[in-house]
Amino acid sequence: MAKDLSTRNQLMGTVANVRTGSIMAEVEIDVDGQEFVAAVTKHSIERLGLGKGDSVSVLVKATEVMLAKGSKSYEELTTRNQIAGKVAAVETGSVMAEVRIDVAGGELVAAVTKHSVERLGLAEGDDVVVLIKATEVMLGK
Repeated sequence: MAKDLSTRNQLMGTVANVRTGSIMAEVEIDVDGQEFVAAVTKHSIERLGLGKGDSVSVLVKATEVMLAKGSKSYEELTTRNQIAGKVAAVETGSVMAEVRIDVAGGELVAAVTKHSVERLGLAEGDDVVVLIKATEVMLGK
C-alpha cells in the first residue's frame, strides 16, 4: 500500500477489467470478492500500465465516502460502488464525525457530519452500505 499519503482509505485489490474510452477509462477492481469501480483518465491507465490481473491500491478520501444505514443495495442510484459493511466505531466531534466501517479487504473511514450520524442513529455494530462515486476512487500501483 501507498503509506506516505494522508488518505486513510487504502485497500489492496486486483484489476478485474479495464474498459478504455477516448478520454476516460473504467477499471473494475476485486477487493476480497467485493467489486470497486474507478473512473480514471485514459492517460492514467497508460502511465500506470494498468491491465487485468495487476495488483492495485484503491484509494478514497474519507470526505468522499457516503453511508446508508441497512444492508440493501440501491438500484436507483448511479453510484456504482455500494459496499456492504459493519460500523466498527463512531467518533463524534462538535460538527463532524468519523465512522470506521469493516468491509471486505479491510476498513473504510467516512468523514460525515455529526448531524447525519445522529439522524441515522449510527452506532457500532450497525449494518451500512458505503457509497462512493467511481470518479472519487483513485488507484495506485
